Amino acid sequence: MPYTTSTFDLADIRFVFEGLAPDDFNAHFRHFLIAAPSVPTDFCCTVTCSGVNHDLCRLRSNVVWDFQEQDGAACLMGANPAGEVMWRMTGHVPFEQLRFEWHPTAFDEMYRNKICGTYDITAILALILRLLPLGGLVLHGSAQVIDGSGILCTGPSGQGKSTISRLFHQCGRTVLTDERPILRREGEGFRVYGSPWPSSGGFVATESVPLKKIYFIEHGPAQEILPLTHREAVPRLLDVAMVPWMNPAFFDPMIPTLETVIREVPYALLRFHPDTSVVDTICRDLAGESE
Repeated sequence: MPYTTSTFDLADIRFVFEGLAPDDFNAHFRHFLIAAPSVPTDFCCTVTCSGVNHDLCRLRSNVVWDFQEQDGAACLMGANPAGEVMWRMTGHVPFEQLRFEWHPTAFDEMYRNKICGTYDITAILALILRLLPLGGLVLHGSAQVIDGSGILCTGPSGQGKSTISRLFHQCGRTVLTDERPILRREGEGFRVYGSPWPSSGGFVATESVPLKKIYFIEHGPAQEILPLTHREAVPRLLDVAMVPWMNPAFFDPMIPTLETVIREVPYALLRFHPDTSVVDTICRDLAGESE
């Protein structure tokens, strides 16, 4: 592959992918592309994509996500069902420099498709790692904007993240994403960002807004907002946090962030019926939070 460099802004972090072109990512990344970086930024991450490494052909793993730590360096590896190691990413905390390499055949067989760019996995791994020391998270969920503030509607697959995003869109409200919102600490609160990884609704936005409330969503016969205890909310948030490798080196730093989100951001259970009245229900609930 010819040498090139792609630079994106994800959650106000400048990611530089050395060795990959914009077309190596899904088409939505173009919204986040920085054509000619000139403004300095406080947070960066350079990912050296060094290409095929035939040494990976000799490695095997009996788990999908494998972690090793050596001389202070973190090493993540992903394996296919046959146990072949498809890729390897290495770096040191705070993960400002990362290295990504891949298997000569197994990587392409797994990740080349028409929906996602072949190297989207590179970006999501780099983002999750870089967010760890910054008190940030990538979640499975959707994010919408109401009067300049953001909400998260999140829950397990099939609970209606894309559906509720379409309903907000029908009401003329901005949808940041219907699949992977990004959270980052901002002063005394959190900020929610759109991302280049949409779900079936196809919602992608580069904007970000202060996070006002989290709704853990479920399908129901009518619009209903119910309280949750702290003990009920923590596992629900943990269930949608993107932590595919349950290793203490990665999981432990995320626990304080999860607890801080639950402690500082209001949350509730939202049982909803799929019609636009759910948008009005949420708006009224947020108005009550402001009183």
